[in-house]
Amino acid sequence: MNPVRPLALAALLGTLVVAPAATQPAPEPVLGPHRAVYDLRLDSRRAARGMDDARGRILFETSGNRCEGFTTTFRQVVQLTVNGNPVTMDVNTAHFEEGDGTGFRFTSRSSENGAPRNETDGSARRTGDAVQIAVRRPRELETRADAATIFPTEHLLQLVKASRAGQTILEAKVYDGAETGEKIYNATAVIGRRIAPGAGEVEEAARDPKLAALARWPVTISYFEDGSDRATPIYSIAFELYENGVSRQLVIDYGEFALQGTLTKLEWQAETPCGR
Repeated sequence: MNPVRPLALAALLGTLVVAPAATQPAPEPVLGPHRAVYDLRLDSRRAARGMDDARGRILFETSGNRCEGFTTTFRQVVQLTVNGNPVTMDVNTAHFEEGDGTGFRFTSRSSENGAPRNETDGSARRTGDAVQIAVRRPRELETRADAATIFPTEHLLQLVKASRAGQTILEAKVYDGAETGEKIYNATAVIGRRIAPGAGEVEEAARDPKLAALARWPVTISYFEDGSDRATPIYSIAFELYENGVSRQLVIDYGEFALQGTLTKLEWQAETPCGR
């Protein structure tokens, strides 16, 4: 059980949006640089084996564009009560991704009840026929992944493209440097019907005028470890995805229990124009 694995919006190989011949092609997605806070609590709608309670918070911040690359930082702190015993898990991650998806650098630190738990550092580089991975911590390792493997921001962009195009199922190989930096995940996404801008009841933070002007889609992503014959996902994430990459109404399901995440704060960061 790993209740603090960093939140990963689905990294998916989607097809490009294809417009009718009489119209202009749909523009490339533009991610909105932002800082978001999500309050976490145990999802009482699902069985929780051995988990008495869970509360916490996610701080997610992203900036950049196709021209200058994308920088993302993430912190998740969760206070768990497991069979009556309190446990505090804290994870900090940061990564930079080249705007064209050719390079990726990552670092992650985690602790349990204040004591260091895991430390991961590494990078990946796309070559002509593979993705070369070099991990420095927790142990030095060089390996390679299938050339179809994509990185976190690229998968988010592809998911927005697929949602706009009306696709309902997407599959991809995803590498985000999680855990020990060795694993590749097969991600299967199910995308629901488009929700029109401003439709439905949303929390206060999601009433931001800029966000309310955008369409969104319900998405559920299931993650399977590449090369494993396990029939059930390691974990899954459900959320509503806006056209600019912001998410709300998270449900992170670890199998043994699930966490609900509510968007409680949203701040927009400065945008830099990019003509790419």
